[in-house]
Amino acid sequence: MVTFIAGRIMLEADKSMQQGQDKYKAYFVNTSIYHKHKDVVDTILRTDGYTDVIVTT
Repeated sequence: MVTFIAGRIMLEADKSMQQGQDKYKAYFVNTSIYHKHKDVVDTILRTDGYTDVIVTT
């Protein structure tokens, strides 16, 4: 599940940073359903160089 979520976020981020951030928000800010996966997804994003996609608001 975490690799799928991270992959979807990275795919959007490759189009534009804003789209990546919007997808991140859709998974972790606008809803809490995937909150239990957030830490691992954040680690994957940081490891793969997508740190700027991670938003807190």
